[in-house]
Amino acid sequence: MKNLWSKLGKREKTFVAGGAGLLALFALIQFAFVPFFENKRKVSSALDRQEKILKEMVVLSKEYEGLKGDTEVMKGALERRSPDFTLFSFLERKAREAGVRQNIKSMTTTRGMTTGAYTETLVDIRLEQLTVRQLVQFLYYADSPEDAVGLKKITVNKSKESPDYLTTLVQMVTYQSASGTAKPARGP
Repeated sequence: MKNLWSKLGKREKTFVAGGAGLLALFALIQFAFVPFFENKRKVSSALDRQEKILKEMVVLSKEYEGLKGDTEVMKGALERRSPDFTLFSFLERKAREAGVRQNIKSMTTTRGMTTGAYTETLVDIRLEQLTVRQLVQFLYYADSPEDAVGLKKITVNKSKESPDYLTTLVQMVTYQSASGTAKPARGP
């Protein structure tokens, strides 16, 4: 190798040294800098993903705490209710208090999902020839967090007979212990 190097002229030695330098620079870039920056990008990307997951977990944790609090409120409401409580009779009483009992055309009780220790009980109420004021009054009386009764769904249409009145389908919901101390009343 020394013989070969000594036979080369000054210009050729410069080209070989420059080529060897470029080759060394290329190897340094290829095997040191590129992996370094690629790993840095991967780590940065992984950190971004982990930060996003952490933020989602914080939001879910807050939502969980809120739901846990709601569950405690619901447990308290269920414990305060009388053991013979039924959603059907509760809603009939609230309809009388709101002055819309005569507007009820049908009431149907159904059992919803069972989740954990609670069973969902639903009552569909069809009200006809109702004014907006009467509807609001009924909803005010019927939606009762203290009794763990809430509005699940409502459909409001203008009455076909008289546009001044409404035809409404209201779905109210409550929860009862899945062990079933109180049974829902049957519709007429």
